[in-house]
Amino acid sequence: MPLPLTRKAPAKINPVLEVLGKRPDGYHELSLLFQTIDLHDLLTFEPLAEGLRFECPGAPEGIGPDGSNLVLKAAEIFLGKYPQKKGVLIRLTKNIPVAAGLGGGSSDAASTLLGLDQMFETGLGPEGLREMAERLGSDVPFFLRGGTALGTGRGEKITPLPSMPGIDLVLVKPEQGLPTPAVYGSGKARFTGGECTRQFLELSREKGLSYLAGSLFNGLEPATFALLPETWNIKRWLLEMGALGALVCGSGPTVFGIARSPDHARSIAEKLRLPGRRVFVTRTIA
Repeated sequence: MPLPLTRKAPAKINPVLEVLGKRPDGYHELSLLFQTIDLHDLLTFEPLAEGLRFECPGAPEGIGPDGSNLVLKAAEIFLGKYPQKKGVLIRLTKNIPVAAGLGGGSSDAASTLLGLDQMFETGLGPEGLREMAERLGSDVPFFLRGGTALGTGRGEKITPLPSMPGIDLVLVKPEQGLPTPAVYGSGKARFTGGECTRQFLELSREKGLSYLAGSLFNGLEPATFALLPETWNIKRWLLEMGALGALVCGSGPTVFGIARSPDHARSIAEKLRLPGRRVFVTRTIA
């Protein structure tokens, strides 16, 4: 196959995220919807005579060749299963903000597994890579396929769903990040029983975009607002500028707004760009 090999690693939003309760293992039981979007990182894979090398040109803080890097962890797990394979250089180009609730690290990890599977022609595919993905994090199994999916358990049990209609989005990421454990541990999450997920799925089959936008829900949103009040202001501004709906994405702090059209999304984005704040215009992808 032609080398080097390049793969996109898309970000995600969660139109619905329900926290159902605390599990005996210390994690939270979730019911959430995943949707990939066009904002993405790029991973390039090049053969080496031996060894594993990682590069991330212009790496943002928190991305480096250490033990916490999910790309390296994914590669080490894969190559541990296939020690006879030759070396590889993995180069990551980051576009997705770090610690933003957009799943960038999880997507990079899944794309690393998929890229190595393709490069070394091991033929595992998404199903064969699932066990490795689950070892890397709750969101990683979703990114093996992407698109639209239901997540249950800790979020790692994935059920693919029919694609949502194309939706134009504005993403606003405050300068400050939010660690996921702090959001879950704040005691501010709202617990629900799965009804928000069911309602959204019913509306997605029958109704238009405005109905979907009105059924967005995130049980972690009160915690994000309490820890970083700027996120509440961003959501309010998005709605005041005509977004059909707005929601904190995942554990935050990114807030996404649903626009009526690409031009509407660009108009909102221009008004919200301020120093230290990152704003993206993007769209859902199948």
